[in-house]
Amino acid sequence: MTELWSNERTDLVTMGSRYLRRLARHLGPDGGVVERQLPFVGVFLIALLTLLIPGVNVTSQREVVIAALLTVGQLIAARYLPWGRWPEGRQDVLPMIQLLAVAFLRTGTGGPGSAYTTLVFFPVITLASQRDRRGIVLAALGVAGVVLSPVLLTNTVQLTVDTGVRTLFVTLVAVVVAATVHEITARLRARSRALLSLQMDQAVLLDRARADALSLARVADQRRAARDALVSVIDSATEQAIIATDATGLVEVFNAGAERLLGYGQGEVVGRLRLTDFHDKDELEARRTLLFADDSPVDHPQALVDALVAPALAGRPEVRDWTYVARDGERMTVRLAVTRRSEADGTTTGYVVVATDVTSEREASRLQDEFVSLVSHELRTPLTSVLGYLELLTDGTDPLSDEQREYLTVIERNARRQLRLVGDLLLSAQVDAGRFSIAPSRIDAADIVRASIEAATPVADAAGVTLEGTVVPTPIDADPVRLAQAVDNLVSNAIKFTPSGGTVRVGVTPRGTQASGGADIVVADTGIGIPPDELSQLTTRFFRASTATRRAIPGVGLGLSITKAVVDAHGGSLAITSTLGEGTTFTITLPATPPG
Repeated sequence: MTELWSNERTDLVTMGSRYLRRLARHLGPDGGVVERQLPFVGVFLIALLTLLIPGVNVTSQREVVIAALLTVGQLIAARYLPWGRWPEGRQDVLPMIQLLAVAFLRTGTGGPGSAYTTLVFFPVITLASQRDRRGIVLAALGVAGVVLSPVLLTNTVQLTVDTGVRTLFVTLVAVVVAATVHEITARLRARSRALLSLQMDQAVLLDRARADALSLARVADQRRAARDALVSVIDSATEQAIIATDATGLVEVFNAGAERLLGYGQGEVVGRLRLTDFHDKDELEARRTLLFADDSPVDHPQALVDALVAPALAGRPEVRDWTYVARDGERMTVRLAVTRRSEADGTTTGYVVVATDVTSEREASRLQDEFVSLVSHELRTPLTSVLGYLELLTDGTDPLSDEQREYLTVIERNARRQLRLVGDLLLSAQVDAGRFSIAPSRIDAADIVRASIEAATPVADAAGVTLEGTVVPTPIDADPVRLAQAVDNLVSNAIKFTPSGGTVRVGVTPRGTQASGGADIVVADTGIGIPPDELSQLTTRFFRASTATRRAIPGVGLGLSITKAVVDAHGGSLAITSTLGEGTTFTITLPATPPG
């Protein structure tokens, strides 16, 4: 019951306070000033109504009227004076008027015995609630004046000891009340400021949280859109198998290309199979044994995953051939690129594998190599025999006529041309098989270039091409036979692709000091040139530039590939620059000593 009453009382107080604030807002821009006067005015009106009750002592209606006028006047002043423009201390006038009104009311209702003296605590509380302690002093003086008002406003009451003690005691109580109210108000005000500061901080944090939430939402939308776009791109790739896994190798993404290549459905793989389940186990085991100490179980799945992704995990994305086994048991060769996926802190979250079926390409390359090797061996032996018998015929005892010798010379020239072609085919096969090697020794690169110029001069003269040489002694370590073969290829190509009246310049210069700088060998022509989009393919085996095919210039496209292989074996580089219709420049850059 008590709790119910307390709740109802709280609701009534809250409701009354709400109505008072609403009334104050309707009273104007300084409604807060009016609001602080309303409690006193309300109780004062009640006091005036009690004066109408028979038996209530009213000794002077004049003082009561003055008190009422003072109360109404201070309420009007609170409503209409521009308190907002003045310092806050100016509002102390209003509670002082209230104290004066209480003094007149007390005087007119019995003086020292008046029951309305307690009204002084309303203005006392108002004064004490000010920010500084000035209100306490004014409250004390005002209460003392109210207590002494019968003595000060009339001649009928004399100041006595009792009046003096009462004045002091009431003033003391008022001071204590004022001080208590002031302290409580100060604390409430401090708490209000702290609460306001917290509310402002909360508002700032709330705004930041909203902004962060919006940013996160945008980022989430962007990541979702990026993921959808990535999934769309991955699914649209039907010629490559794209497989994404977690850090343990468990498949998370399996695109349509992977389904087509391996014969598995996406639902059969995602979350069920590991990346290594598609590989030839013997290959993986051989790789595991090569990379790691042979102390983990052979059938441990994570060991095989670690062996497959080891280069990517070490920051060296690897592209190499592996053997895949499809669902139906078919074996195929795939070119596999493994890339590590990681978070911003470097933590590995998984791997992305792109596999391309190169079974047909590898088989075609193998058959081509076998064909080149077979044909080369089958042709070389009879050509060598033909050249041997030609030499016997030429140097024989029976004299030959000039016409016969001319015929034999044609046969020998073509046989040697075919023998060079066979040699180039064999050398090309050795390069592709990784069996190409050089035998370096100390030579002068100038001698190689000078010999090449001398050998090519008759061909250049016959083609109407000027052959110029700039030769500077340049000692290096190189294979003289292979280097001469590379230079001869470049010089013969330059003469072949330069029209009559053109010029071919061949030069060799040392790089840095002759002892350690290496050599630059440059072959430049003023020939037909090469299209820019074909420069990167010139050193590919059997490739011929479109300018050569259109002009029906003879050749099989092996010279530059062999030259590139020779230069690479020496640890050098081959640079090619060309302009259509103006000419081409080949630059061989060789170190002073080949690597390894």
